[in-house]
Amino acid sequence: MEHRTYMKLPYRARQAAGKVRRFFLAHFRKSYVAEQATLLAGECNRCGNCCEILFKCPFLVKQDDGFSVCSIYENRPLQCNAFPIDERCLADVKFECTFSFEKSPAPEPDRSKPLLQIGSH
Repeated sequence: MEHRTYMKLPYRARQAAGKVRRFFLAHFRKSYVAEQATLLAGECNRCGNCCEILFKCPFLVKQDDGFSVCSIYENRPLQCNAFPIDERCLADVKFECTFSFEKSPAPEPDRSKPLLQIGSH
């Protein structure tokens, strides 16, 4: 076995376990996924690296401008729709993801007080 391949095996095993974990969470722990979504910060930079965890998704389309799109975006699997579910998901990708997770959910705005009215002259 080539040394470089051997060095990648623990990382690839972790990626495979992550895929199974995300499938399980998305389908059987929906409340956890919803809770984690309240902690998610940032937005997708459309790099497509999350669609290449372990293997390249056959529905990923790399564009000439460097961005990626999902050819089945409206019908993508639950685990794809929820990515990243938590910080462990971010560890499965070898790049600087623009998503992050807050330690606690952002506070809800106080809606009991009236909004400030600014009049025009």
